[in-house]
Amino acid sequence: MMVTIFSSLVLIFFILLAGMAIIPVFFGAPWHPLSDKNINRIIKFADLNPGENFYDLGSGDGRVLIAASRKRFIHGVGVEIDPIKVWLSRYFVITKKLTDKVCIHRGNMFNFDVSEADVLYLYLTHQALDRLFPEILEQMKPSARIICYRFCIRNLEPTKVNNDKNLFLYNLNKGRTVNEYS
Repeated sequence: MMVTIFSSLVLIFFILLAGMAIIPVFFGAPWHPLSDKNINRIIKFADLNPGENFYDLGSGDGRVLIAASRKRFIHGVGVEIDPIKVWLSRYFVITKKLTDKVCIHRGNMFNFDVSEADVLYLYLTHQALDRLFPEILEQMKPSARIICYRFCIRNLEPTKVNNDKNLFLYNLNKGRTVNEYS
């Protein structure tokens, strides 16, 4: 009897784990958890300022938002479609006592409002980025920055690229402002 219950729990665990890894592929962004070292590199590269709104589309387990909120005193907003990852990330936010600084929404990143974002972090495939851009630019503040990990945004020139060529920073005010002579 005990073996059957244990076997059932193990089977459920592996089904949930497979669902967390496979289902997001159909939405354009498979889950690939980052190491703490890479999370710290991303936060340092983003050059976050206290009080900024840091958005993460496809926030997964929320660790990037949590680390950014703890290290740079920013307000983090994440959106994730997978209910298991939403629950997991909300659990992490509660255990780190960051409920006043980090908010995780369950939803689709393709219709999520990013108009309040000062910094938008994206770890998405080229296919997902192509679906987001250029339409998402119309929602964003002219002063916003976009940080992409591993995949660059096609047809946008990054302002800064790290030495490993896997972090890309885009300043939206570059080329989007109209001067008094135009």
